[in-house]
Amino acid sequence: MNSRMMVCALVLLSCVAAPVAVRSVGAAAKEVPPATFTLVNIEYEGSKLWLPGTITVAKGTKVTLKLINNTPSGDHGFQLGAFGVATVVKKGEPATVEFTADKVGVFPYSCQLHPAHVGGQLVVTP
Repeated sequence: MNSRMMVCALVLLSCVAAPVAVRSVGAAAKEVPPATFTLVNIEYEGSKLWLPGTITVAKGTKVTLKLINNTPSGDHGFQLGAFGVATVVKKGEPATVEFTADKVGVFPYSCQLHPAHVGGQLVVTP
């Protein structure tokens, strides 16, 4: 009888513990896929801007940005200060930056060389 109670207790314990273990493994297995975007710096009626003006990713996304400078006026910067990104993009020489979007919010990007130029925003969702 004692061994029978032990078997019943183990069966009961496994029924309770198994769903908890499955939930833990399932939560850990959820991975955010990487995202790649191409941003192009253009000049339109005298205004210089990065397009697209808004990019959206989920928190935890490894982001790759290919930056292309198509303005006739020379070098332009790209800065996304919240993620420590800053580079200079020469006309005709694309640049690539990578970072992980590890915080939720709306983060501006702009040209650090010419603050008056139109920037954009990175939206990171939970």
